[in-house]
Amino acid sequence: MMAGRIVILVAFLYTGAVSLFGQSIQVDPSELNGSGNSANDSKLVSVPPVPPQDEQQFEQAVKDMHFDFDKSDLRAEDRAILTSDAEWLKAHPGVVVTLEGDADERGTVVYNLVLSGERANTVKDALVEMGVPAERIAFATGWGKLYPVCPQSDESCWSQNRRTHFTTWPPAEDQGTSVAIAVQP
Repeated sequence: MMAGRIVILVAFLYTGAVSLFGQSIQVDPSELNGSGNSANDSKLVSVPPVPPQDEQQFEQAVKDMHFDFDKSDLRAEDRAILTSDAEWLKAHPGVVVTLEGDADERGTVVYNLVLSGERANTVKDALVEMGVPAERIAFATGWGKLYPVCPQSDESCWSQNRRTHFTTWPPAEDQGTSVAIAVQP
């Protein structure tokens, strides 16, 4: 008797979940076959590995952006550094970068993921405004407090962890990786 009730309850919950989730997922067929003309269209392009001399110059010339506590806007002193970063990237058109936002350990996981994502997108938007083509940025994402550069719990470390970190794409170990880039309308 109890097993019968459990089966009915499971069937009821399954039917309710299917109808609830089935109604919430709506797909525009034009998005599936690539015929849509939205700003979100993407294409895959093959990105060659960064030559070792460019990788070394990149590491010396391109600096991370740092942020004030609980902020995602660029500070005046960092805008000058970002201008230099943009000039280097424009002078090296074969280099594709990633922007990885980070946060210090204070705050919740979700809050720090959102804040670090805003930091990465702030840097991306500023680079594009400075003339770096958007397709040269493979992705801009936030990692929250997952990858601290400094593990201590004090302001000197926290200030190092509130950043957007630049890396070249593809990573050295992924020779010839394909990345999705936005198609300009």
